[in-house]
Formats: sequence, structure tokens, C-alpha cells
Amino acid sequence: MAGGPNDNFVYNPTTWAAILFTVLYGLIWIVQTGQAIKYRTLFMWVMFVACALEFIGFVTRIIAIKEMTTLWPIVVSQTGLIVAPAFIAAQDYMIIGRVMSYVGKEYGYINHTKITKIFVGADIFAILTQAGGGSMLAGANGDLNQMKVAQKVLLTGLALQVITFGIFFFVAVAFDIRSYRAPALQPFREKMQGMRKLWIAFYVSCALITARSIYRTVEFAEIKFTPGNDNADGYLLNHEWPMFVFDSIPILISIIFFSIWHPGAYLPSKKGLRIDGTYEEQFGMRRFLCCGPRKPLKRAPEMSTAESSAIALGKV
Repeated sequence: MAGGPNDNFVYNPTTWAAILFTVLYGLIWIVQTGQAIKYRTLFMWVMFVACALEFIGFVTRIIAIKEMTTLWPIVVSQTGLIVAPAFIAAQDYMIIGRVMSYVGKEYGYINHTKITKIFVGADIFAILTQAGGGSMLAGANGDLNQMKVAQKVLLTGLALQVITFGIFFFVAVAFDIRSYRAPALQPFREKMQGMRKLWIAFYVSCALITARSIYRTVEFAEIKFTPGNDNADGYLLNHEWPMFVFDSIPILISIIFFSIWHPGAYLPSKKGLRIDGTYEEQFGMRRFLCCGPRKPLKRAPEMSTAESSAIALGKV
């Protein structure tokens, strides 16, 4: 019976559900690994890490259920399950960065290289913050002061993720609309239409990650600490079903969509190749990262001043 002062859970966890999601995430991890090899998409390594964290999170959850008074499994489980979706958000940033590089950076309000630096950088900070807060909360073992600090750290990381992801979403939507309407891309309409599936997967992922982040924010925001009570109080925290409905299932669906419409089927494996067959010149170490050194690249054809002005002033 869970709920004791030294128990890992304040409710009776279901072992079969943990086993089920261990199997599901294990299978999707294998699928993602196979697709990354098939399409040679090294930039999808972040999704590989996210799947691994979910899988490890549920494996250790099973151990935590079996060994109720052993602390380390629940610490590893909670940390993995809380942090994994942030890696999927980072993967979304990288995918759209690749789309911008392929279709044409001139259609975006922010250069695709800056997206990687700004949004992925902010996401890394959010990941570290959530990992620290999650491990502190799971390992508090009745220490109210530590639980209060963990709550603040977690809320900071989650809030940062929601705000950053929201800004990024509008940047991505603006690029999608402008590139879809661009007259210069009409000759490549067939390729652009094919990429709609990838955009659909992206939008589904954004919606599900945002919903999950809101759930986690509400979960930790409603926690109450009562003197003399070793456990934190909160409906979402003290019940198991919300975690599966608002976290585990949405994240799994998000990964499944990127498995059905894998980015490797629509984007080149080497960054720099554009939809018109030319190459965007790579600078510095980016010429060597992931894909190795390249031969001298052809620059994309320059646009006329009128066309460039039309793109820059185009309405979303």
C-alpha cells in the first residue's frame, strides 16, 4: 500500500501501465533509430535521446513500484519523464531550422542559424532547470524546504519552456505562410506540398507539447506543503491517471507523428542544400559538423531588389 512516509508514491501505482508504456516507448525508440539510419539524419539525435529518457523513465518506474522504499529509481524516473519532452521541443527547433535552410532563409523573420542558438540554448537551460527541480522533488524524502525550492525551480523551467516555445511557434507559422505564398517557390510547388505532412507533424507536436507543459505547470503550481505532513499535497500530484493522460500519451503521439512523416523523407541529410538545387554557404565549424567538410558550394542566386523588398514587407 503506497502513501507511507518512506514510500515512492502517495497513491497505488499500476504496474501494468508502467510496463505498457515501457514497451511502447521502447518500440518507438527502435523505429526512430531505424529511420535515422535509413535517412542518415544525424540531426534527429535529439529525438533519440527523448525516446531513451522516456524508456528509462518507465523502466525505473517499474523498479520504483517494486521497491517502494528505494529512492534512486523514483529519482531517475521522475527526472527522465519530466525532462524528455523538452528534448522533443529542441528537436522541433532543429527541424524547422532545417526547413528554413532548405526552403530559403529569406522567408523567415529570424535566421535559421539564430533559431538554433537562441531557442535551443533556452531549451537547454529549461532542461537543466527541470532536471534539477525534478530530482530535488523526487529525492526530498519529506524535507519541506527542499520540496518548496524544487517547486520554484520546476516552475521556472516549465514557464521558460512554455514562453520560448510560444514565441518559436509564431516564428515558424510566419515562415510557413510566407514561404507557401512565395511566387519564387511556385516551380517547386510539388515539393512544398509534400512537406505539408512534415508541417502537420510539427503542428501536432507543438500542440501536444504545449498542453503537456501547461499540465506540468499546473501540477507543480497547485502543490501545497503542510507542516507535519511529509508528502506534498495536490490533486494532480497525488493521482496517477493525469500523468498518463496529459503527459505520457501526448508525448508518445507526438513522436509517432514524426515517425509516420519522418523529416528525413522530406529534408536533405546534409544541411545547406536548398530546394532549388543550390547550396547555402556554410561558415566556420558548421562546414564540418555532422556532415564533414564540403566542396566549394554554389551560392543561391541573388534576388532582385524588388523581389527582396516584397519578401521583407510581405504580410503574414
